Amino acid sequence: MKKFIKLLAAALAVTALAGCSLVTVNTEKIVVATVGDQQITKAEFDQQFNSFLSQFGYTQESEEIAEQLKDLKQNYIDSMVENLVLENKIKELGFDTVTDAEKAEAEQRVQDWYDEQYAMLLEQFKADESVENPEEKAASTIEDYLDQYGITLEDMKEEEIAAVSTQKLYDHVTGEVTVTEEEAKLEFAQKAKADKETYEKDLASFISAYESGRTLYYTPEGAFFVKHILIGLTDEQKKEITDLRADDDEAVAATADAKREEYLLTIKEKADTVLGLVNDGGDFDALMEEYGEDPGMKNENYKDGYLTYAGDTGFVAEFAKACEGLTADGMTTGLVGTDFGYHIIRRVDTLPAGEAKFEDVKDALMEAMLNDKKSQKYDEQVDAWISEANVEIKSNKL
Repeated sequence: MKKFIKLLAAALAVTALAGCSLVTVNTEKIVVATVGDQQITKAEFDQQFNSFLSQFGYTQESEEIAEQLKDLKQNYIDSMVENLVLENKIKELGFDTVTDAEKAEAEQRVQDWYDEQYAMLLEQFKADESVENPEEKAASTIEDYLDQYGITLEDMKEEEIAAVSTQKLYDHVTGEVTVTEEEAKLEFAQKAKADKETYEKDLASFISAYESGRTLYYTPEGAFFVKHILIGLTDEQKKEITDLRADDDEAVAATADAKREEYLLTIKEKADTVLGLVNDGGDFDALMEEYGEDPGMKNENYKDGYLTYAGDTGFVAEFAKACEGLTADGMTTGLVGTDFGYHIIRRVDTLPAGEAKFEDVKDALMEAMLNDKKSQKYDEQVDAWISEANVEIKSNKL
């Protein structure tokens, strides 16, 4: 019997050395970071880190992030430590109490965001005749977006309420930060110079900046707006042309142009009629509203038209080439055939080139500068608090 017990003990020793699951690691007792006398255990870290990874469809065992896992863990424990330091500071300064009025305001901010997104999507889907129920489509689009991040509208409201205390702390630290007009003028001169160098070399980057709503400090020569009336092919016709062009057999792909010409004939009479109305002096916007089939022309974001320039590759080749031939505002093309149908294009306005007026961009510039200075001030203060908090991170235990 004693011999058996000795053999069993030896086997258990070998098993333990091999890392067998008979030895259970209690992650509740493993400390991965301390902030003063407060501790963050591996169990707490794993729970939060795993939840974070799951938002993107990963686990700690996912091969796709294997090379980045160490850095991801380090960044995440750094953020947990920072959050703990900030929670302590919020309590110390008495910012942890959130009133009912503050909660209501936070919830309303999220609701306003939802309503704004819904309104924009609804407008877009109402302009798209293929959408049967624009209201339902707008709502489901937002829900699908939230689902990607594993949250709901109510979750967002709770998070916004939780952020009230942090905002109080931020305002406390940055409340005295200011930007003078003289500072703004110096910044304006630098930005105007940088924009000029960038946009004169690359008009596409200017178009992108304009469409994204960036503050523009310089406008290069050659940017102009066009509007168009699209007499469109059917979805089935467009799909057939697209499929032909994508065919791996070059001989088949080569038939796409002929098929397009065949289908363009089916809408030629209508397109000629609309072109005649345009040439007879008809109101272009009114005719576009009545006959145009491009949803973009009904989108509020493009109420001034599409911004383009000679050599623009952002449109299909035939459309871009036709725009290039419009050398002055008010000029209009004849029928321009593309895989979408027939277009009647008019150049409607040219953006004045040159440096922006300081007064026109002052408010936006000073606001951006103020936000940057506040962020820098806050980051510096947070770093100081962390340095004072007697922090120790045991990265090897993550």
